[in-house]
Amino acid sequence: MRSLRKVLALSLFTASVTSAFAQPQSVTDVERADLAGPVESVSVVQIRTDVQWVEPGGPSLIVPVWCQVCEFDIHGNQVKSGQIIDGVFKGEISRIRDEGSGITDRIVEDASTGETLRHEVVGRFGTLERTIFQSGKLLERQTFSYDQYGHMIDWITFDGDGKQIGHTHTERDDEGEFKEKWTLGKDGELASLHTFDVKTGIENYRNFNQFGQVTLDWTVADGKLVSFWELPDPPSQYADNFTEGMGNATLENYACGHDGKCELSRIHYDYLDPDLRNPQSAEWSDSNGHLRFAVYYDYDIDLFRNWTFRRVWVWTPALGERKLYETDSRTIAYWRK
Repeated sequence: MRSLRKVLALSLFTASVTSAFAQPQSVTDVERADLAGPVESVSVVQIRTDVQWVEPGGPSLIVPVWCQVCEFDIHGNQVKSGQIIDGVFKGEISRIRDEGSGITDRIVEDASTGETLRHEVVGRFGTLERTIFQSGKLLERQTFSYDQYGHMIDWITFDGDGKQIGHTHTERDDEGEFKEKWTLGKDGELASLHTFDVKTGIENYRNFNQFGQVTLDWTVADGKLVSFWELPDPPSQYADNFTEGMGNATLENYACGHDGKCELSRIHYDYLDPDLRNPQSAEWSDSNGHLRFAVYYDYDIDLFRNWTFRRVWVWTPALGERKLYETDSRTIAYWRK
């Protein structure tokens, strides 16, 4: 099956744009944290050097350490997440109750104050309902629905008074291929529309202002940008920097301006594992093929293919050579089943 071709304003390291699932699958919190196996706890010591490094605008090259201090129950649910600051744990504690039929009820509290931050109802594919509190008051409620393969269909947001303030809807064909995604603003106005025609290979994205006027419009055909237009007055907006998946862990990134010109870059990732975990390198080249940014990794890997120690090296033309940027030591404890 073909994979979803677009990742807009990619800010995380998701270099692999996943294909539609052939069978229904569920994902645990352990897997969402890019970990494998029956993980019980994680603790990370991170040392950053004084090497100056700024990520280019687009896909991230350095994979963040998702869990600084985390704990999971035997089912893979996260029950603790945060970091140690001045010898004291700062973060969140989750109280989890299994409601049966694949439904989990989760109360998330501030570890320092005991204040309730979120109430989440989680199903096999992810969160079904999330209620967010601030200083003990209801701030926002979100609902989510999924198709039979675990792809999100609807994400609806309500304010503390119950008024709908946002709605994102996604449609796919029978093969799980992306077809259309639209977003409504706080007053029900159309804020964005993203479409893809699998037969023609033509993809289009548009942003709209509160008056229904188009503020951004681009079209891609077979993975290549054929047109781009942006309203000249507003500042940079969502989706004027976007990425096309080229296959083989390669992305093409378009950074476009109000003059309609787009700067093209190509990013290629190499991995230790066939399931695209544990990257070995990430290299960012300009449209002429000249290397502009690069990140390289070396690891100690355990039996579950989780790293327990990694070094992150960076390179730019200004640095002139690879420089050690970060050293991470990770202690992982596993449940004995």
